Order: sequence, then C-alpha cells, then structure tokens
Amino acid sequence: MFNQLGVIGCGLMGGSFALAMKRAGLVKRVIGYSKSPSTTEQAKKLGVIDVAAESALLAVSGSDIVLIAVPVSATEITLKAIRHLVNPGVLFMDVGSTKCDVIESARRALGDRAASFVPCHPIAGKESGGVQHAEATLYEGRQVILTPQPFTNPQLVQKATDVWSALGATVLKMRPHNHDAAFAAVSHLPHLLAFAFFQAIAEQPAARDYLSLAGPGFRDFTRIAAGEPAVWRDIFLANKHEVLAQSKRFRTMLDQLEALIEAGDAAALEAALRPISEGRSAWSLPTIPPGRPAAK
Repeated sequence: MFNQLGVIGCGLMGGSFALAMKRAGLVKRVIGYSKSPSTTEQAKKLGVIDVAAESALLAVSGSDIVLIAVPVSATEITLKAIRHLVNPGVLFMDVGSTKCDVIESARRALGDRAASFVPCHPIAGKESGGVQHAEATLYEGRQVILTPQPFTNPQLVQKATDVWSALGATVLKMRPHNHDAAFAAVSHLPHLLAFAFFQAIAEQPAARDYLSLAGPGFRDFTRIAAGEPAVWRDIFLANKHEVLAQSKRFRTMLDQLEALIEAGDAAALEAALRPISEGRSAWSLPTIPPGRPAAK
C-alpha cells in the first residue's frame, strides 16, 4: 500500500494508472498535475485524482510513488522540474513508447538520482486519448516492459514489477536498444504507414467517393491513423534511426512486389504472397497470463 501516488500527466495512461491503483487498493490518495489546468480539473471531477496540484513538483511532494505520463519529448524538462524531490526509496516510473531517449533524458536531468527512475512501457492504449477515456482495466492482461539500467535501484525495479503485476499486467525486462528496435518494427512503423496510406487516399480529388466505398479492411488498416499527432511526432523523432531502418525494409519488400505486378508474372506473385499469407495466418496476438514472473 502506498500513501500517495503522484501523477504527472493526467491523460489516458496516467488516468488509467490512477484508477487501477485505486481499484486494486494500492494507494490511499492520488494527487495529479497536467500542463492544462482543465485536464487536471476534469480528472478530479471524474474521480481519477483526489487532489489537483498546481505544478509537477507539488504532485511529487509527499508521494511515495510517481508516474510520469507525458510525451517522451517532455520527459527531460519534467524530470528537471522535480529533480530536488527525486529521493531514494521513492519509485518514479514513466510510460513512454521509446526508451533509449527517455533513459538519456533521465541521466541528464537527474544525475545520480536517476537510480530512483524505472523506465517502463505499458503495451496498452486507445485511439482516443484524454482522461475521459481512462479505464481502471486498461493494463489488465497487457505486457509492461521495464528497461532498468545497471545504476537503477534493484529494490525499486522489484517494486515496479510488483505494482504492474498487481494491476493485472505481465512484466518483462528488455535492454533499451532491443526495446526500441522491436517496437519500431511492430508499432512505430505500422503507425507511420497508416498515416501515410490514409493521407495518400485523402488527398486525391475523388477521395470522398473512395472513402464512401471503404469497408472493414480499410477501417481496420487505418484505425491507428487516428492516433494523437503530437504523440506520434515525438515517437517517430525519438526513435528515428530504428523507424527509418524498418521503413527501408518495408520499402524493399514493396518494391519487390511492385516489380512482380509490373511484370505481370502471376505465378511468381502468388509464390511471393503465399508464405506471407501463411505466416500471418499462423500468427496470433500473444496472450500471456497475468502474474507470470518477469523475464529478461
């Protein structure tokens, strides 16, 4: 049981964490801060937080667990603002989708106090952001990736593992570079492609007519293009080397398929598509029972 949770960034992720902690009976009081006062007030009205803080520093004051749920580009300035209250024994976590840049931000902003910061990435979310969409069950049955460093306090790493596990998540550990490479492939590039594909349709003169004929396949393929632009701007830039590497791999495959279409080679095209189809048919979304021990 924690006495006070400080949430910096009372949106979907931070709000859902607060609700989940309350529902699990893991915290007595939640104090929250957001850059927009209206967001903080809405979080209070919805019962997501108990007290609205006027600054990030005040959200940390008196808290024994802190969640930083801001865009990854704002991590360093946020950590600098609260640096003087980052004390040993207090668990500080983030929810950023990239980890190498977040860890470097923590090094620069916190110095030796970075030992109290446990980098986290919950694999959860929705197309619609905002505290009004926060849910206490958002992290149930989901994976949470921890990327602790050699200097990270191991007791706080264990505490972070216990917290996420108590919320119904499965906790894994990865090296930050491996994390960023993996999520460039399975998350960041798909979002980039969805943005590009939808816009390629939308900017055509007959776009309205085309979109009126779109079916479930188009809906499913473009669903993630409704993501928050500022969030994805930060992710693409923060992980640009890995995203661009994956984009080049995709472009190579697309070029190969286009060449077969251009040549009109039906047999070769089908031969190229078949293992892709079979591979996708054999794949299914991982379902990992909550409470599984953390893996490296």
